Amino acid sequence: MNSPTEQHLGAAFRDLVAQQPFTPDVSAIEHRARQARRRDRIVRGGIGVGVVAVAAVAAVGVASAVPSAPAGTAQAGGAHPANTGTSTSSTGSTHAQPPLVVLAADLAAAPRPTGDATLVERETAAPRHASINVWDLYTDDGRYFFSQTEAGLPAQVKENNNQGEGMFGREVAAATYAVTGDLDTAALKMAWASNTTPVPAWLSAQVKNMSAGGLQIDNYVWEGCQDALIAGSGNPQVRAGVLRLVSALPDIKVTQGTVAGQPTLTLTAGAAELGHVAADKANPKADPGPAYQEAITINADTGIPLKFAGGPAGQASVTVTYVVTRVSLADIAAGKF
Repeated sequence: MNSPTEQHLGAAFRDLVAQQPFTPDVSAIEHRARQARRRDRIVRGGIGVGVVAVAAVAAVGVASAVPSAPAGTAQAGGAHPANTGTSTSSTGSTHAQPPLVVLAADLAAAPRPTGDATLVERETAAPRHASINVWDLYTDDGRYFFSQTEAGLPAQVKENNNQGEGMFGREVAAATYAVTGDLDTAALKMAWASNTTPVPAWLSAQVKNMSAGGLQIDNYVWEGCQDALIAGSGNPQVRAGVLRLVSALPDIKVTQGTVAGQPTLTLTAGAAELGHVAADKANPKADPGPAYQEAITINADTGIPLKFAGGPAGQASVTVTYVVTRVSLADIAAGKF
């Protein structure tokens, strides 16, 4: 059977490839993606969709649905570990988190980069479909510009076609605060960054129980951290804050590897952040297949994101690769890049 995640992914990709020539309604796709990824969260055993809109991965959510309070969510006892360097993952690993803590500390001490914006070339691919390249430009003052072509960016900047309603700026600010700030406060800032309303009481009540896993806040922090990692990929302080927040999540598996000769760390979210596979009501005895996962791969020395993968374990339905460049906004507007 197709999981809710696969259905949303398939629908999103069909929206993209059905039009010839390629002219997707990016804002609509992004809005749909964030609604899906949070609406399907774990409260009733559904699978989190994650940052996997085919034309908007890692920049999803130009508009966002305000989630309702989860009904019947268990509030298990025990405070979550604040930057302890150890994992409470259900996988049983007690050594998964130290690389993130060490890297976060190194990045926090790094000098501020030159330039005032970060340019991200984003290539999205799915099985049996041609890949799609788009360009995201995140400014240090919180603005976000998007173009389907690199050559189209200057016009977007000149027209100040700012998208995202400030969400990425708020996520980056939450990550920056997390570098030295209180981790509970940082988690709430990140979890609610897609909204401009005050943090609701039901979400505030969950922050002390993040280590229990399976809470709405676990998903929200994970998704916000992925957005912030891309939006702030040109700033080591942002990357440091993201890694500190991710290190506090209960079911993150960290594995070492290499990509094109670069040492890497791959951060894979588990059931605590993404929920469990939902049973097929029409055929409850059917095998639901492997659980859905999301993984983002970063350079092990710099923390810069290299790749995202989402789909059933071992069967990526969508992959995204990133090329990150630190730039000057004035140069982009003048076409000098």
